[in-house]
Amino acid sequence: MSSSVADDSGSIATTISRNTPGRSTEENVSSRAEQEERAVASGGEAPLTNAPIDGGREPVREGSKLFRVKTGIGVGQYRCLPEYSQEKQKKKKKRDFYKGFYNCDIPVAIVKTLIPIDSDPTKLQKEGKKKEKIKNARKESEREFRILKELEVHENFIRYFGREVDQKQEFVYLATELCLCSVEDLLDPALEKEISMKKEILDELQAKEILRQATRGLNYLHQNNFIHRNIKPNNFLIQEVNKTGGSSCRFVVKITDFRLTRKRDPSTKEFLSGSAASQGWEAPESRNQEKELSTKLDVFILGCFYHYVMIALSENGVNMTKPRHPFGDRELLRPENITNKNYSVYEGKLPFVPNSKNEGEKQVAKLITSMLKFNEDDRPTLQQVLENKYFKPTENYKIYDHVKTGLCVIFNQQKFEDPKEFREGSEMDRDMLMNTFQKLGFDIDVHENLDSFELKSEINNLAKRDFKDYGCLVVCLLSHGIENAIQCYDRRYVNTNELKYEFSLDNCPSLYGKPKIFIVQACQGSLSQSETGIVAPPANPASFFSKLIPAPVILYQHFTGGLESSPSTVQLKNKDVKHTYSTEQLKQMKISYYYPGRNPPLMDFITINATLPGFLCYRLNEGSFFIQSLCEALSQEYLDKIPDECTQHLEDLLRCVQVKINAYSEKFENNSNEEEKNCWQTMTWEVCLSKHIRFRKGVKKGN
Repeated sequence: MSSSVADDSGSIATTISRNTPGRSTEENVSSRAEQEERAVASGGEAPLTNAPIDGGREPVREGSKLFRVKTGIGVGQYRCLPEYSQEKQKKKKKRDFYKGFYNCDIPVAIVKTLIPIDSDPTKLQKEGKKKEKIKNARKESEREFRILKELEVHENFIRYFGREVDQKQEFVYLATELCLCSVEDLLDPALEKEISMKKEILDELQAKEILRQATRGLNYLHQNNFIHRNIKPNNFLIQEVNKTGGSSCRFVVKITDFRLTRKRDPSTKEFLSGSAASQGWEAPESRNQEKELSTKLDVFILGCFYHYVMIALSENGVNMTKPRHPFGDRELLRPENITNKNYSVYEGKLPFVPNSKNEGEKQVAKLITSMLKFNEDDRPTLQQVLENKYFKPTENYKIYDHVKTGLCVIFNQQKFEDPKEFREGSEMDRDMLMNTFQKLGFDIDVHENLDSFELKSEINNLAKRDFKDYGCLVVCLLSHGIENAIQCYDRRYVNTNELKYEFSLDNCPSLYGKPKIFIVQACQGSLSQSETGIVAPPANPASFFSKLIPAPVILYQHFTGGLESSPSTVQLKNKDVKHTYSTEQLKQMKISYYYPGRNPPLMDFITINATLPGFLCYRLNEGSFFIQSLCEALSQEYLDKIPDECTQHLEDLLRCVQVKINAYSEKFENNSNEEEKNCWQTMTWEVCLSKHIRFRKGVKKGN
């Protein structure tokens, strides 16, 4: 038997491929014939030539997959709007921006960069400083390309399509998703008429959401050990992600331009290069080569960006006359002001004046002040910024404002190929979930005893549904389990995180901006807890058995006592996989230490697990500790209370669920049966929500 934790076909590689259709690696003219042969040999089509096509498009070079629109060259750092004239672009010589198409039909933004490729050492030596410029230009281009390829799976990160090199003309063409405008364009009063959707964008995003999403995109870089160093308003783009009108989240903010971005190794000391971004968007230490490379540099510059946005969108009219940049709007003077530790900003005197009646503006002013500290050690991390009170949800998801409250889908895995693995009492959990969510107004869909292929197929079909009329999705998974995976009828495992990824923005846009709740009743290991908090080994080692599973060899244990204990943690034996599988195979199997995590953080999700990673959870004939406690708490809070009475949001309610689980555990603590004595259980939940979830009794029961 093979394990889908190791070789599940619905892997992240598939997700990435789907997120980036037609991804191409670096291409050049000399290898074009070889690429065409490979494409034809694999049953595909040869790359398009430079023949004229309809719609005023032309290939950027001979044999290119990238086509630019003849009319409508971009302007500024990123203004891919066709109505802008070419005259506004004359200042930009090294980088041009075009509206175009990838593979003739996918709208993209094409960045054309001059990269001199002259390798004649005599000529380069004669030109002196130009040699260093050529070297830096190449380095910046390669750096941006590498980062785009590696990290473009986050919703606040620009999406990459392809890169091509023109050896003859010495240009590099980089294709990314086509956005509406940059934040700089959006907030520029002179461009109000040119950006036709400006009102809709600002009505939805407002200042807080622009800042939050910009911070999430930058934090994603930091989590992957990259420092951006070039943060400014024209490097944050606005993208329309949902044109159907079925979601409240129509626009998102994307971070871009990684030419100055540097990789940071946390285990070693790395120092700054002394270079800084243009236009005075820098930190006090940016030009100090004796300073270590730190994420706090980005925090400072992001604080300047916060100030820029708040000045533009403040409700306080006095800010109309204030400089947008906290260190002045005169670019040449900014570096001097930033490095002056006696400058007024460092004394807490921001040009931005919050509206005294607006609590949010007062909070963000304090946050900006904390980010703009001269000493980098005094600045918060981006994670601390995101956890600031300013970004805490202040409103609820509008679950009950839709035609239908929501859909609750229950996967009850009670029977398996091995009859000994039958999950007694699971039908009680299923019925309790059905009854509770029906009363909350949810429609119910139940699936029983699916094999791994059927389960993944049902999830895939569910993600393809149109949820325009629904306000929420709940998915309940009841089965045996190992860490982050559940067992199916055929005894194969399916990774629960991968099931969640099926409901990402790209796969299921009609659920974007709506809460998606995953409830997982399954063990995540074989460890148990005692009342003193000490982790105890399995109570009866004789009741355990082991199986060696090929490809790769996996050891799991199965507890056969009276209480439920599912297959436990997967343990990969390095000696068995080290010389047997290629790196690519290990990537496909998602062996984490060979394949660094590239899973995108998904928005508007909450995952509620019955137990901690590595630990058991318990079930009786009357149902599991976790599901019975959860449904009891939901009923008491949302169904038994008087209408309009103040209720807790779901995250606070989950703490009450743990108290109920503890009550179950206490019943068994004095049990003489050692196998059933240490049955303490700690539930856990993972939250990625922008608002609060509050249920109420449905106007009518769901179907």
